Amino acid sequence: MTTVPSSCLVILAGGRSTRMGSDKAVIPFEGQRLIDRLVRRYSGIVDCIWLSAREDYGTGLPVVCDDPEAPAGPVGGIFSLAAALQALKPAVEGFVTVPVDAPHAPEDLIAQLSASGRCAVAQDPQRIHPTFAYWRCDTVTAVRADWTTGARAPSLQWLARQCQATFVTWPDSQPFININRPEDLTAAAAIKKAGA
Repeated sequence: MTTVPSSCLVILAGGRSTRMGSDKAVIPFEGQRLIDRLVRRYSGIVDCIWLSAREDYGTGLPVVCDDPEAPAGPVGGIFSLAAALQALKPAVEGFVTVPVDAPHAPEDLIAQLSASGRCAVAQDPQRIHPTFAYWRCDTVTAVRADWTTGARAPSLQWLARQCQATFVTWPDSQPFININRPEDLTAAAAIKKAGA
């Protein structure tokens, strides 16, 4: 008998990577593609991993593409994910998101963000990191019902406010370093060396 997953991680890999100049999901970092690094890190921690992307990058993982009726950008991705999970995995109450370009994403991300059962966003002492978040499907769906189709695409900060998200604080910003430009690869690699 197959059990329905009770926890879900979604890797956000649907961006255009314009500043990088190539698809960030397949950029090699310390001998493996960024997407594979995250899949390996969280495979034993969550019951299922999905991708918010246009393809599965050879991972064999389920892919959720953005609903054309949803707003553009990351909020559209979150709206689309909540709808897909409610339809396909109704036992999953919510999902944690992590961006594909975060090679040092914390291993305790899922446990910390989903602990309260409410929508929650990661932060460090200086700033919030809304791409690292736990989103309850029912809460996101309720927010979407109030969103006006065709309106300007809102931000993830807006969505966090609408969902009345709590904040979970990590002691420093290193786990949330993003690789947006080629020079960020060197900076990200230096973090591990400094902490080795």
